[in-house]
Amino acid sequence: ESSARFRTLSMHFTSPLALHSATTARAPSATMREATYRPGVTAPAYLDGSLPADAGCDPLCLAALALPPGVEDHNVDYPCKGSILDTWCFFPWSLAERQAIMAARSPQETELTLAWMRAAELKHSRLAMLAVVGWSLAEMLQSSLPFHALDFTDGRAPVLVNGLSAYAPFMLLVLVAAAYIELQSTDTVFQTFLSPPAQKYVPGDLGFDPLDLEAKFPAGLDQRSNEIYNGRLAMLAITGFAVQEGLWGQPIFGAH
Repeated sequence: ESSARFRTLSMHFTSPLALHSATTARAPSATMREATYRPGVTAPAYLDGSLPADAGCDPLCLAALALPPGVEDHNVDYPCKGSILDTWCFFPWSLAERQAIMAARSPQETELTLAWMRAAELKHSRLAMLAVVGWSLAEMLQSSLPFHALDFTDGRAPVLVNGLSAYAPFMLLVLVAAAYIELQSTDTVFQTFLSPPAQKYVPGDLGFDPLDLEAKFPAGLDQRSNEIYNGRLAMLAITGFAVQEGLWGQPIFGAH
């Protein structure tokens, strides 16, 4: 009887240290990893390496700026909260605030956020890769183009910094084509489908592979990562093209 009474008392008066140990044992531990884009830098917790081409690079915590459907707009505490910049800026301007927002998001919200940002990155990457090829070929082959198409821009590619008024009809067709492609992913991105999709949403996957190239590549070749790496390089390149021609007013490829 005394032994049973002792066990009962032990259940009611468990020490705080024992409770803390039990809680710690049950709590999942966050695994931090080193970012691959820069030695000695720790990747954010939400960039765990599960996405293709995930280098752990988000030093400004820009992922917090995305607010896709299904993600709550968290009101978090951070240093300098209530400053005049909070009134002027319509987005989280403080790095500390953005980090607090990502920490407050649930795993499901984090997954939706990363899918949203990855879809945006892929769209910009693909557009940049097409633009780099088109820009280069247009300037290198300008002497062979019909109707002296680049005479309106002094041999430079027809872009915003070089003038687009002469190419308005063509740009309208491009806008219509881009809108059609964008509408193909509207339901999955904004979760406006009438019935649950049969397949899990993969950011950037439009089901476009008419030549069945994915099946022809070796199994060990990560083409999803390769696409993103090439897309990031293309975004840097096309930005350099635009800045160089905007500042110097000369075509990058060839002499006029």
